[in-house]
Amino acid sequence: MKKSILLKLTGEALLSQDKSHMDPSKILDIARQIKELQGSVTFGIVIGGGNIFRGKLQSKQLGISEAVGHQIGMLATQMNGLILKDLFLQKGIHTSLFCAVPSPEVGKPIAQQAIDSAIECGDCLIFSGGTGNPFFSTDTNAILRGLQIKAYEVWKATNVDGVYTADPKKNQEAKLLKTLTYKEAMNSKLKVMDLTAYALAEENGLKTRVFSIFEKDSLLKANNDPSFGTIIE
Repeated sequence: MKKSILLKLTGEALLSQDKSHMDPSKILDIARQIKELQGSVTFGIVIGGGNIFRGKLQSKQLGISEAVGHQIGMLATQMNGLILKDLFLQKGIHTSLFCAVPSPEVGKPIAQQAIDSAIECGDCLIFSGGTGNPFFSTDTNAILRGLQIKAYEVWKATNVDGVYTADPKKNQEAKLLKTLTYKEAMNSKLKVMDLTAYALAEENGLKTRVFSIFEKDSLLKANNDPSFGTIIE
């Protein structure tokens, strides 16, 4: 029986090395790994939109309300979702795109019955548009969608290789943690996810694995090596 994994992808994963433009080879490499694992894993993907628009930061820069900034950010995730879907389909991965912001021409509305049906069909599920409401992070959305697909784990594929005791870019003494609890993460104020995401995951017993999407074959390693990255539970 297949296990379900919710993959939370940073928008930066779609960018070139110098972050000047989107790099299709990065997306196609992710698609290659997902296709290799599709025989044993059902993937749900929550994609960020920070490569296009950072809601909280850029709303301040533009002088618009934070709520509007979040709405623009949600639309950015739908743009990324369309890109992922098209490139995945080109690689022979049957994919369903779901949109929390109603966009019938773009993707399906998020409903549990539609999610269950897509899983039964063996699809890779892409969730875009955040939760459909401002002021919720993509991390909280990832936990929510993970629960909806009955995920075994949430994989937070980011730009660091796990959770550290401090920012490794600023503190050379920072140590990589292999395991920790959600309470430890909250009490230590480790900014891996926001408090809402921590609480929702802990309450429902959903584990999160944190690792770098930029490490070669990172998805294959996350699937095959129980010690890969950091586990929060």
